[in-house]
Amino acid sequence: MKTNIIICSIALALVSCKKNEESKMMKQTYGTETTATDENGNIDSTTSTSVENEIDGKKTSSVSYPYKAEDGSRAKATFTNDGKSKTITIEANNMKYVLDFKRAIPTGEIYERNSISAESSEDSLLISQGNQVIHLGKIK
Repeated sequence: MKTNIIICSIALALVSCKKNEESKMMKQTYGTETTATDENGNIDSTTSTSVENEIDGKKTSSVSYPYKAEDGSRAKATFTNDGKSKTITIEANNMKYVLDFKRAIPTGEIYERNSISAESSEDSLLISQGNQVIHLGKIK
């Protein structure tokens, strides 16, 4: 009787165990650029970061830049492209906004979601919500 219980237990264990024969190939590339002083020579910490992921041949890339408003407040914008869609994630004042790519323009790109839009160019980001417009300059 004990032998039958042990054999049944082993058989159940073998049936319930699955061997995962698929392995995912993953490759990541990181890059950062850090500046320690601002235009006045004051110590300032700014970092631009880029990340590229490739999982089973599907590539996703993102790059983050620091921005500064005229009033001195700061924001970070992360541009993400997974090959199918592009988004921008804007983080400022403990808030996070994700906007979808809408179209390219001669000076940059337009992103929108709900009532918020952002126009990105090489060195600035113009965010609009209703009648309010916020101009952010890229920190270099």
